[in-house]
Amino acid sequence: HLLRDAELWARVIRVGREDIAFFKFLFESYEGVGLIRTVETEDDGTVVIAILSTADFRGETDAILADVAERGAPPFAPAPLPPACTEDWFLSTWVRDAGE
Repeated sequence: HLLRDAELWARVIRVGREDIAFFKFLFESYEGVGLIRTVETEDDGTVVIAILSTADFRGETDAILADVAERGAPPFAPAPLPPACTEDWFLSTWVRDAGE
């Protein structure tokens, strides 16, 4: 999903709640490739997460996920971006007042 004004791409996947940390630390280990944002938690123990990256790192993001899928662990599945997750929603969660 393209977030136009910010020139970010959101790759959205559904994972087990216990696997959030795996994806967070995986993408943090590739400095600058992407940020993980939890966007929706389901009652069935799954979570929808968005991997935000710039166009420059979109290919790397896809390659990392392809490698995880090939290895088969942890499992994940593509998911739609929930309607509440607009570009403004993603960006407003990172904006801080100068006094903080």
